[in-house]
Amino acid sequence: MSKVEFKEFVKKNPNLINFVEKGETNWQKLYELYDLYGEKEEVWEKYQVSSNKKTTDTKETGGFKDLLNFVKGVDLTAVQKGLNSLDKAIEAFKGITPNEASKVVNEYEPRPTYKYFED
Repeated sequence: MSKVEFKEFVKKNPNLINFVEKGETNWQKLYELYDLYGEKEEVWEKYQVSSNKKTTDTKETGGFKDLLNFVKGVDLTAVQKGLNSLDKAIEAFKGITPNEASKVVNEYEPRPTYKYFED
């Protein structure tokens, strides 16, 4: 079996790409299976069945399942540390900038020119 034939086989079965991307297998192992057994259904059955289950699962749940998986993967302690450091940076920035209260307001009111002063 040649590499060109294997590439054609992968084009016919694009679900094999998902298994490699997930890290469940690698291209070398898939090529060795193809080299030994060819396109026999029994060998490739586990890759076909799992792929079909995954596509039906994603069609049923849509993006909500992806959203839940994303939320599950969020490390809340890292988020809290990031927010704390952001808060500290904001406080430091406030210390550098002048406050409105610390500005000197000149409350000078000029005297009226027509007013007479007593001696």
